[in-house]
Amino acid sequence: MILFFGPPGSGKSVQGELLVKRNGWQWLSTGQLFRESSDTEVLERLATGELIDDDMTNRVLDDALRKASDKSRVVLDGYPRNLDQAKWLDEHLPSHGREILVVIVFDVPKEELIRRLSGRGRVEDSPQVIEHRLDIYFRSTKPVIDYYQDRGVAVRMVNGHDDVNEVHERIQKVIEECSLA
Repeated sequence: MILFFGPPGSGKSVQGELLVKRNGWQWLSTGQLFRESSDTEVLERLATGELIDDDMTNRVLDDALRKASDKSRVVLDGYPRNLDQAKWLDEHLPSHGREILVVIVFDVPKEELIRRLSGRGRVEDSPQVIEHRLDIYFRSTKPVIDYYQDRGVAVRMVNGHDDVNEVHERIQKVIEECSLA
């Protein structure tokens, strides 16, 4: 399993889709799973920029992993967001026959993130919600990245600010360097 870390607007979804198309893998985005949800509580939280609670997120992800069991590799985007989720994932991946092989962290300047997010037209992309989501991301994600580094998982920073194809080639190079392609 490959984990994608990056703030909202960093290009994780676009790159995830490109990566799985190129390699025939499965892309799982908790954000996409939530946006496709019919649960009113989930949709209300998205509209205000609040994160979905861990229990609900874990249930959604567990179900998605079960459905992806026929794919050799899974790219997971948007999870784990905190240490409790990281520990939950460590405990539950073996039951899905998976392990974390690499963490790819998208590095994009905050000004660029705001510009990108403001242009998407989603309910959750108002200026106040964007700032709130970025603050939550930066505050909660660093400990998770440190957690994986401390456990010896390969963590690779990727410049996500350039052209989509250039960023994609950087990610593919990381995948190949980690002998995953």
